[in-house]
Amino acid sequence: MSKNTPRRNKAMYCVIVGDIVNSKPIGDDTDIRKRVTSALRSAFDRINTDFRGAIMASFGMVRGDAFEGVLLTQYLAPQIVQSIIKAAYSVEKTKVYISVAMGQLTITSEDHNDADGPAFHTAFANLEKLKARKSDHWLQVSFEINQLAQSLIDSHFGLLTALTEGWTERQHEIVWAMEQYGKMQKVVSKQLGIAQSVVSKQLKAANYDAYVNAWEGLTEFLVNIDEYTTSEDKTLVEKSYVPYFNMGIYELEHQQNYEAATKHFEEVLKVAKEELDEDDPLLIPIYNKLTWAYLLTDNLLSANNLLERSLQLQKKMSKLRLHYVETLFLKADLNSRYGNIQVAETLFSEAISTSLDTLGEMHPFVAEVYGGYALFFDRKGDYDKALEYYEKTLEIEKNNIDKISIVSYANTHDNIASCYINAGKEHLALPYIKQAIELYEAYLPPNHQRIIRNKLLLSEIE
Repeated sequence: MSKNTPRRNKAMYCVIVGDIVNSKPIGDDTDIRKRVTSALRSAFDRINTDFRGAIMASFGMVRGDAFEGVLLTQYLAPQIVQSIIKAAYSVEKTKVYISVAMGQLTITSEDHNDADGPAFHTAFANLEKLKARKSDHWLQVSFEINQLAQSLIDSHFGLLTALTEGWTERQHEIVWAMEQYGKMQKVVSKQLGIAQSVVSKQLKAANYDAYVNAWEGLTEFLVNIDEYTTSEDKTLVEKSYVPYFNMGIYELEHQQNYEAATKHFEEVLKVAKEELDEDDPLLIPIYNKLTWAYLLTDNLLSANNLLERSLQLQKKMSKLRLHYVETLFLKADLNSRYGNIQVAETLFSEAISTSLDTLGEMHPFVAEVYGGYALFFDRKGDYDKALEYYEKTLEIEKNNIDKISIVSYANTHDNIASCYINAGKEHLALPYIKQAIELYEAYLPPNHQRIIRNKLLLSEIE
């Protein structure tokens, strides 16, 4: 569904476009071409589902070897850019040009083929500049933020290019394996079949810490753009729902500050209703994210009202869609909290069945659904059933450790520990509590309530 509404021009979107480097020679080898495009399509399918609430126009191939997509949440762009680069490189070390541009759109749509506007024009112009450089480096990225701090972004990518220019294939393999396996050297050592001392030595030679800090610094900067824009004590240059949405996602999924997330998403909905039509599909992820926040802050009545509106907007859409599965899951969780046990169990079963049909058995969102179902049984006192689904959750998360929030992975350990304690098996909870604390301390503020609570539990059990 596309729109062409002048009021929409206030919003700043993040457009990502790209192309395969030297795609014409690759095209002469039908097998390589098929494998590269297949790897990219798989990556786009994963991106479109993993970041479902943060995408305005889905990522996909266009015009042969080119690709496009549009984000609402620009601080995810570095992570998505890296995913695309790795997907292409996994096939015969194929390289891609990627151009990212933050800016306005004159036409917005869920389909990247329909969306258009200044941000796209900038992205395409910068893509042509990348191609004109004729560099052989695997990191070919342009990143235009439409801000005075553009020189800082250019410096970031200059640093990344310099750090990675001399990487050997072994260093490539180890660095990317570190990202895939949650920065755990022991796991990387085991998976690659090499000594941990070799992993450590190669990471040092590859300037791994500086490389990671450069990407994380870019992400942090992009988050802070929205923090500035949404701050009440600073003048807004443009009032749009997008920066509030970005900050809401960050607080909900990364900081687990549910009150702050609720505040941001409430502002998102208020501003979005002014910018978008009442029946615009772009409202669906906003309704769902605010519902999540309301559920986590026990505002059940408001959660129910939003869910009904979300379902109403999706009436004429296919049920084999991630947003529909997410809405089913939220409705199941809501009924569980209300004590409507039979209704909740039916909805959870439907959510699991639909998510498996839509996404497959090992998709990260299936883990979320299993985790919610496990919590449902935990609340009922059916601890054996709860542990069965928690273990399924953990298995999927382990297989997708590079695609999920590590905090979510920690939460699953936390939930399993709590389930064992509820079942009177405190000794079995110990390893899960210790793992949860280790992960929380690495990714959450030091005084976060989850860290404090787990340390208290650990001391009591020990």
